[in-house]
Amino acid sequence: MAAAYTEAFHHLKAVSCPVVRKDVRSSWHLYVIHLREELLAADRQRIFAALEVENIGLNVHYIPVYLHPYYQSLGYERGICPQAEKSYEQIITLPLFPAMSDQDVQDVINAVEKVILYYRAKGFYG
Repeated sequence: MAAAYTEAFHHLKAVSCPVVRKDVRSSWHLYVIHLREELLAADRQRIFAALEVENIGLNVHYIPVYLHPYYQSLGYERGICPQAEKSYEQIITLPLFPAMSDQDVQDVINAVEKVILYYRAKGFYG
């Protein structure tokens, strides 16, 4: 499944896929794509909503720990780790679980391609 996603999205310049070193074997418990918003005419929220309209179950992982509701009582505020916050605002976790059929995977691929190509920035191809 992860290999199918990576192969399908390699031509989409507005999407960065996970990279696995050749000497590493991933368990692929998550497949997180990074949206290059500078190449898109939409933010993650709009992309996420459009993929949900396409009936794709998504999630967002890796909230910066200090922004997690459990830790709010400690007084941490936005802005202390701007790179972590920026990354968090640009990632989407795609469906990846053992019960997915080949058609399920293809449905995700088709939806991501459709939405990313729809929201590509003016004058940008891919």
